Amino acid sequence: MRKQIVWKGLYYQMMEYCNIETTETDIRIDGTIVGFGEDEPFSVNYDIVTDSAWQVAALEMAIEKGGECTWISIQRDPDGKWTQSGHARPEWEHCIDIDISLTPFTNTLPINRLKLPTGEKHHLDVLYINVLKNEVKPVEQFYTRLAENTYLYEGVFRDFKAELLVDEDGVVIEYPSLFSRIQS
Repeated sequence: MRKQIVWKGLYYQMMEYCNIETTETDIRIDGTIVGFGEDEPFSVNYDIVTDSAWQVAALEMAIEKGGECTWISIQRDPDGKWTQSGHARPEWEHCIDIDISLTPFTNTLPINRLKLPTGEKHHLDVLYINVLKNEVKPVEQFYTRLAENTYLYEGVFRDFKAELLVDEDGVVIEYPSLFSRIQS
């Protein structure tokens, strides 16, 4: 699968271009987000590599805001051990997925990895990257498959819920009040 997607931000003034390329051995995703939020312009470039089962192996991000650039480099080995910029992060070992705050793409990771049957709910510990606050931390989330192309996402850490409409590849089409896909 090779897919290019454009999302429009509904909460922040922003746009995102995302490219997803699936091979026999891995999935490579790169995205660019530009916009204005919390009283300043920002840009984000990210590269994610997963295995063929959608388990994250690496994330590289460059975040520019307020005239400064921040780099985030995170890796996860096949045994579930995380490192950040080469430093061990054992407090993250119960996390499998990542969630980048300014993109609906990262919802695709657990949706495709779990392949939930309709009606099933699953608890996740996720590594959450809050782009605008330069924060990386583990958080709790739930995903419930409501219908073939609809999932209930629950972010426990901020008491947030949203019904996500996804396409046949598990990629978000509509994320109410936050993102809307304008091209795929």
